[in-house]
Amino acid sequence: MLLLRTALCLILLLCCWKWGDFNNWEKYYPTILYMIVNQLLYNFFVDGHYFLWKMESENFLLDRTFSVLVAAFIIFPCIIILFLSHLPKSLTKQMGYILLWGFILCGIEGVMYLAEKITYHHGWNYWWSIAFNFLMVIMLRFHYFKPISAWFVSFVFTAFFVIYFHVPLPEH
Repeated sequence: MLLLRTALCLILLLCCWKWGDFNNWEKYYPTILYMIVNQLLYNFFVDGHYFLWKMESENFLLDRTFSVLVAAFIIFPCIIILFLSHLPKSLTKQMGYILLWGFILCGIEGVMYLAEKITYHHGWNYWWSIAFNFLMVIMLRFHYFKPISAWFVSFVFTAFFVIYFHVPLPEH
């Protein structure tokens, strides 16, 4: 199913170029870095041994590490640019917009799950992913407006997930 990930990347890149505020990517850069750091930290902390969710390998050329890097450096930046480019000014409209994007992310993950490109482990399941996707969209918006506060809140949520799912910390 290399085709599925390739199609997702191409669709997101095209959508980002066509509808995203790609020319002003610098406005979104701190939030893009926030997402990249969180993605890479997750993979560092689970240390390859205690995944809650895991992107599965396509084949020997496209291993899990490559999949993580594609998500971190192509998929998530495109999603962030698309999301933040059209974030409404009104808080009421933002709530609906956040819901829409939560459903979009759940839909993408649902397709990946059905195609067996993402698997769940150690008590995590698609329901946890639904909650996490909505939380992620809220945190992206929060980080865009209040980056320092968002890092603090992210730390609290990370601590909750580590404790709740008994994630062992790496010993290096």
